[in-house]
Amino acid sequence: MDTVAEGLQWLPVSFRQGFSVTFSRGLEPAELLHRMGCAPGSLTSMTRADAEAYELGDEREGAVLRAGTAGEWAYALQLWGAHGIDAGVMAAVSAGTESVVLVSTSTIPWFAHSVNGEEVCAFDPGLPDIRYGTGADRLVPAMARAGFSVGGNPAPLGAVEAMLHLAEQEFGLGLPRYEVESGELAAGVAND
Repeated sequence: MDTVAEGLQWLPVSFRQGFSVTFSRGLEPAELLHRMGCAPGSLTSMTRADAEAYELGDEREGAVLRAGTAGEWAYALQLWGAHGIDAGVMAAVSAGTESVVLVSTSTIPWFAHSVNGEEVCAFDPGLPDIRYGTGADRLVPAMARAGFSVGGNPAPLGAVEAMLHLAEQEFGLGLPRYEVESGELAAGVAND
């Protein structure tokens, strides 16, 4: 099945406790994990159950990131945490390319788009009129089409749903649901 056709709207249903996904155009999964702080020689493969067990274990030493490809994008998924929104990580994963980070955790929702190491547009999906970055207003028309309340217009969608629509519509992002939920993906541990 085409990963883009599967979209992203299933993420909050499948990952009720939260998720963070970092996408980087044109990278291989191992390179994305390396740029996110996973030691190259430490990469393995993990299922979702393996990642959850590690995250909840007593021997936990950092954030588990599981990675794969979807179309022309590599992605790294983290359960519950938000390692991908660290400024240094965003700069590294977008160096020479572009990245999109989507976060929905119990403490923070966040959207960030970076190009060539520089944050272009970032915002809390619940407060879309407060944006950061060198092109903070560049996505405003796309945000309105995706269902955000911008410029005082009422929002037809919830904040996370609108964020996922924005990523699907503006960047063509999607994930292979079965692979993410049940398959083994490349994995590494990055320092929190």
